Amino acid sequence: MSLWCKLTGAVLISCLLITGCSSKPSEVAPPVQEEAAEEGQVITIENPEALAEPTSANKSVNMEEGKRYQIQTRLTDFHLLSESAGIAWGSTRSELRLYLTQNSGKTWTSISPAASVQFPYHPKYNRDIFFIDASHGWIVRNPVGSSDAIVLRTQDGGATWKIASLPGSDKVEAIYFADHTHGWILAARSYPDKEEKSLYQTQDGGATWSKIMSSPSMADASQDHMLPSTGSEISMVFRDRLHGYVSMINSGIPKLYVTDNGGVSWSEIKEFFSTAKYKSCERFVAGELQFFANETLSGWIPIGCVKEGSTKFNGYYTADNGASWRLAPFESFWQSGLNESLPPSFISSGEGWLYFQSQIYHTLDQGKSWTALPESKVLTEILAEYPEIVKLEFSSDQVGWLLAAQSNQKRSLLLQTLDGGISWRVL
Repeated sequence: MSLWCKLTGAVLISCLLITGCSSKPSEVAPPVQEEAAEEGQVITIENPEALAEPTSANKSVNMEEGKRYQIQTRLTDFHLLSESAGIAWGSTRSELRLYLTQNSGKTWTSISPAASVQFPYHPKYNRDIFFIDASHGWIVRNPVGSSDAIVLRTQDGGATWKIASLPGSDKVEAIYFADHTHGWILAARSYPDKEEKSLYQTQDGGATWSKIMSSPSMADASQDHMLPSTGSEISMVFRDRLHGYVSMINSGIPKLYVTDNGGVSWSEIKEFFSTAKYKSCERFVAGELQFFANETLSGWIPIGCVKEGSTKFNGYYTADNGASWRLAPFESFWQSGLNESLPPSFISSGEGWLYFQSQIYHTLDQGKSWTALPESKVLTEILAEYPEIVKLEFSSDQVGWLLAAQSNQKRSLLLQTLDGGISWRVL
C-alpha cells in the first residue's frame, strides 16, 4: 500500500471519529439568543408539544419536546390574565413575537402566529390583541397594501392559529369579546372628505365577521343613533351579547356611548362629562374603559386634564353597570415628561396604584388619598436606566406587572410585584 493511501485512510478515520463525537447531544444549555437591535428582557422559553414547526424567531434552536432555552427580546405591551398567567409581546422586523406564561414568568411559551403575517407596527391590547383566557385569543392585523384587515384566532393557547378576513375595513381601533363566540371590532376608514367608522360582529368565535353599523356622514341627522365618524383614544367594552360601551375623545371632549342591541345602534350618555368642572384644562386624554372582575356592576374610566405641559388624572365610576357615572376627583399629582399620559391602575372601585417620579403610590379610597409605598431598590435601579413606564397593571391586591422601557424604545424590562407594589423583580 502506498504512503498516499495510508495517509488518506488515516485522515478518513480521524474525520469519522470527530463526526461521531460531535454528533453526541450537547449537555450544555443553549446560549442566550441575542439581537443587537432588540435588547433587555431575557425570558426562558419552554416549547409545548403542539408546536411542531419552528418560527423564524427560534429556528436556530433545538426544538426537542419540552426543551427550554433563553431569548433576549424587547417587549412592547402585556396583559395579565390572572395572578399567575399573562401574555407579553413585541414586534421585530415586522414579525409579532407573542409569549404566554402560566407560572408567573418562570417559563414562557412562544405562541406567535406565522412570520408570514407581518406587523409593521407595535400591537396594543384591546386594539389589536384580545384574550379571554389562556386558551382563547384574537389578533387583528391592519390592512397592508391592497389587502384587507385580517383576524387571527386561537382556541388552544396559540398552538395553532386560524385566519379570517375583515373586508372593507381600514384601521382597527378596538376589539372586544364578551365570551368565546361573541365579539366586536371597531374600525375606521378614511376618505378624502370624510372618515367612516364601522362595527363588525362575530357570533362564531371570529371565523366570520359581518358589518352591523356604519357611521353616517356629518350632515346626516340620523347620526344621533350611531357612533360618530370621528374620534380618538377609543376604548370598547361589551358586558354581554347586547350591552356595550364605547368611550372616546371626540372634538376634544371625552364622550361615552352605549348600546343595548349588540351594537346596531348607539346613544350618547350626555351627562357623563361636563367641561364646567375643567375650565383651566387645555385638552383631555382618556384611558381604557374597564369593568372590575370582582365587582360585577362597577367600572371606571380614567380621564386626564392637560395643562401647561402636565397631566393629572381623575376617575369616572359606575356602580350600576353603566347606567350612571360619577366623577371621583383624585388627590394625586401633575405628571410631566415621559410618563405624563400614564393613568393609574385600579382593580376595584376603591383600590388602585399610581406611578409618580420613580415611586409607586397606593389608594384604598378611590383616589381621595395616596400612600407612597416603601422604595424598591430593584425598581429604582431599573428606572434609572429604563425611565419610561409603558404600562402598569394589577390583577389582584398583591400581583402586578410593570413594563419599563428606554426612551428610544429599543430596550425594555417587564417586572412583577407579589406584595402589592412594595417590592419588584424582573420576570
